[in-house]
Amino acid sequence: MQRSRLRGLAIISIAIFVGGIVFIALGIGMLNKAANVSGTAVQEYLNNKTSGTSGIKSSIKSTIANTVIDAFTPYIQTLTHISKGMIASIGAFFCLVGVGICVLGTGLFKAKYLAWILTVVLMFVAIIIDVVGLGFVGGSLPSSNEKGIMSVRLANVLISILIAHLFANAFIIYYLTRKTTASIFRT
Repeated sequence: MQRSRLRGLAIISIAIFVGGIVFIALGIGMLNKAANVSGTAVQEYLNNKTSGTSGIKSSIKSTIANTVIDAFTPYIQTLTHISKGMIASIGAFFCLVGVGICVLGTGLFKAKYLAWILTVVLMFVAIIIDVVGLGFVGGSLPSSNEKGIMSVRLANVLISILIAHLFANAFIIYYLTRKTTASIFRT
């Protein structure tokens, strides 16, 4: 009986550790994206969009568009730097959370009482975040005559992931709070 409890605990702690690795990978990906964002990328895109037209009307439109683009260039660059900083900050936060989750998974594997308490609390927080995420994704679905924030396919994938994550967190809470499993951490 003790071996099956330890095996279940090992599976949960490995899953939590892998979740931490996923957070670290997401954070590194966001940091990489932030490093590759160019301050002039938007301006170059807009200039390429307005060039290459022919005719007098198109030439006038192109000139007006280029004048507007040149007028807004400082604002575009400022917004680019702000978004670059925000992306980098979120990426660094994901990396830190990932390291914390990996430490938590390791502590759970070693049957540390503090890791057990933090895991149960964080699983409750994760369930709340999943429910809020389901509300957000469900609210962003397009209606029959409107275009939504995201495609229906992406929304369905996100809803499926959030529901699976919600059930996994509920199962982890159930498993860790059973008397037989909780007794492992109190010794």
